Amino acid sequence: MSHRTHHPVPKRRRARHHLVQYLGQAALYAASTTLAGGLVRELLHLVHTSVSSC
Repeated sequence: MSHRTHHPVPKRRRARHHLVQYLGQAALYAASTTLAGGLVRELLHLVHTSVSSC
């Protein structure tokens, strides 16, 4: 009974998949931090302009 059609996935491919997942998560994290930084900068700018106008 050794005629299995489903072969086990090679470790190399699995490792590459994990690497792709890690890179994707890193990209998402970088994008979210960049977005958050931009929002904070905009908020600070708005606060600064509103305070200076008073």
